[in-house]
Amino acid sequence: MLRWDISLHPSWDRMYKSGMTVREISDMTGRPLSTVHRHLQVRQIYDDEIRSIHDAANAARDPGWPTTHWQRRYKATQIFLATNGRIPTSSEDDADEATLARWVAHQRALHIRGELPDIQITLMDMLPGWTYREPSVNRDEHWRERLADLLAFVTETGTLPRYKRYDSEHEHSLGVWLHTQHQRRAEGRLKQWRLEALNEALPGWRSKM
Repeated sequence: MLRWDISLHPSWDRMYKSGMTVREISDMTGRPLSTVHRHLQVRQIYDDEIRSIHDAANAARDPGWPTTHWQRRYKATQIFLATNGRIPTSSEDDADEATLARWVAHQRALHIRGELPDIQITLMDMLPGWTYREPSVNRDEHWRERLADLLAFVTETGTLPRYKRYDSEHEHSLGVWLHTQHQRRAEGRLKQWRLEALNEALPGWRSKM
């Protein structure tokens, strides 16, 4: 059973509380404006301070707010990550990737020095692997993010995603991910905490192949 008091998109909540508008969150995440708006409407029911925090932060936007140039680099990095499954690295063969790699490295350096604004930390944290965390930690965080995406999809559509006869690439991606969890469970390779998380979030998911 879904629990509405637990946020399905905590990163969206942080972005909203940092002063970003619904449209900006939609643009940054690539999710429909109506989806973001509906999510935040629900959150206001369970978090009665989220709107006032947003309004105050939005009114107090300072020079640390992401510039248009920063946002373009961020979007390019998002696209690279979605296409290649990894953060860009220095490359002698791909000048565009090398440019993005230098940009990510600069954000990393600012973060280490404590000079990266909170809003940019929130956005960068949506890019798995951008910091110097252990790979296993990144994989676990990515798995939790995919579970949150799955919950959001089920909440919005009332059905589990299909990896066959799907209606969108987003559904296909989630359907493949869920099918992989089924396979790993059947083979005894699904981590116990992940199995428990799936069972708690979506009771009966195993019977709906």
